[in-house]
Amino acid sequence: MIFFYYQFFHFPIFLAIADGLIYHILFAGVGLGLWYAVRYSQMETNHIGNLLVNHLTAVGITMALVLAFGFYTLSAIPVVKDGYGLMFQSTFIWRVLVGIIQYIIVVLVYYLMMYYLNFIEKMKMEATLKTNMKAAELNVLKSQINPHFLFNSLNSISALALGEPAKARDMIEKLSDFLRFSLSEKPNAIRLFAEEIDNINRYLDIEKIRFGDRLVIVKDLSSKCLDALIPSLILQPLVENAIKHGVSESIGRVEIRITADCFHGFLKMQVENDCEEKPRLNKSGSGIGLQNIKQRLKLVYGRDDLVNIRHEANKFSVILSIPQHDKNDTRYSY
Repeated sequence: MIFFYYQFFHFPIFLAIADGLIYHILFAGVGLGLWYAVRYSQMETNHIGNLLVNHLTAVGITMALVLAFGFYTLSAIPVVKDGYGLMFQSTFIWRVLVGIIQYIIVVLVYYLMMYYLNFIEKMKMEATLKTNMKAAELNVLKSQINPHFLFNSLNSISALALGEPAKARDMIEKLSDFLRFSLSEKPNAIRLFAEEIDNINRYLDIEKIRFGDRLVIVKDLSSKCLDALIPSLILQPLVENAIKHGVSESIGRVEIRITADCFHGFLKMQVENDCEEKPRLNKSGSGIGLQNIKQRLKLVYGRDDLVNIRHEANKFSVILSIPQHDKNDTRYSY
């Protein structure tokens, strides 16, 4: 703008510089206030006619303030006050046009900033909503498992109470320890595999009281997997399912095998049990645990291929693949 005043309107160089600086400083000051006008004028809710009227009013007020203050400021400078009125009149239309263009640019920048801020806010709200929904779904899934397990355990205690009250009392104590630990866990908590195994041992102590020598547990757990991370309470439903369809439906000794290893970025856990040729998985209540695990893993990891069920030659097994995200960990051989 200083160049145009000097080159095309033949302003003295000092006047061109003073005029350009003062008007730009004034416009910048008034322009800061335009942010609030843009911020609180919602394009989504306001009619286009109302927005047009608002901005025409705003640009009129802006130009009036800038031109008035600029004129009186420069007119007060002794060096330029003589003849400045004539110069101002000759460039008035030019000043208005430049001011309108500046107004449009500033307003467009403000609208872009506003939409960017709104977009970021919406993304944060959506992320929070998804997290809350996921936590709510996990709470529902957990509430399905706990009553289901408690129902089975109380049935076992009831069966022992008449014939073997000492075992029933011992089972109640172990059940109390197990539930105290399990119910204190948040539904979306992630913890060490070693801690999950400790909890499984509490559960197996309960079932060993119920089934005695009929239940044989074989564990083959790689030591490098003990500090792997898994969703809390994810393994207990598998072991419960294996016992239900292995020991509960057999009159002889049944072996439950729990294995775990880490490779290719996954913790691979397998629970295998001896079973009849065609396991009755459709029996009422029997599908809650496995279905629950599938849904929980899908919610936590966003994948539906982490549970693999196999039935071969009187052996029924469920394999879980738990992603491990630390690619710098050499245990997983990426």
